[in-house]
Amino acid sequence: MFKYMKSLLMGLVVISIMVGCGGAKNSVPAKNVVKGQTLHISSKAKYEGDIAENILKECTIDTQVMKYIKAYSAKQGFNVVVDGKPKANENVLKVSITDAVSSRSGYRGHNKYVTISGKLYKGNKLEASFKGARKSGGGMFGAYKGSCAVLNGCTKTIGRDTARWLSDPKNNAKLGDAYLIK
Repeated sequence: MFKYMKSLLMGLVVISIMVGCGGAKNSVPAKNVVKGQTLHISSKAKYEGDIAENILKECTIDTQVMKYIKAYSAKQGFNVVVDGKPKANENVLKVSITDAVSSRSGYRGHNKYVTISGKLYKGNKLEASFKGARKSGGGMFGAYKGSCAVLNGCTKTIGRDTARWLSDPKNNAKLGDAYLIK
């Protein structure tokens, strides 16, 4: 009996390490990005939709998601400009947070997710758009993490998803945990 419980516990530990709003950790090499190409983004994503009041008051997911989009896009080869004035032929990415939930589910820990939408413009012309979502239960030791920290993990993963999409943007793409997208 003890041997069975030990195996079950080890399996749960491995699964919790793999889950926590992560997905794959390796960055996909950029295919269509020209090194040094300029991408303009805002320092904050817009809130659109019904965002829980506790998230608006306590967390900064609007700035976090843009911070991660900037960091991962730079790794993909973009020259990222925050809150700058784009020239007529430069790329502009506009991002909105369309939904965010921060709740707990008793013994299971956190139940958090963030959904965003993005539109990529070349000058004034819409090139492509996407919707993305990421969910987390907090991962390993999630019970010891605060709500904003778990939501931050979701924004980090969405930032990575967005940068991958930017390297080969497809119109109306769905990124991440697509089943959460409404």
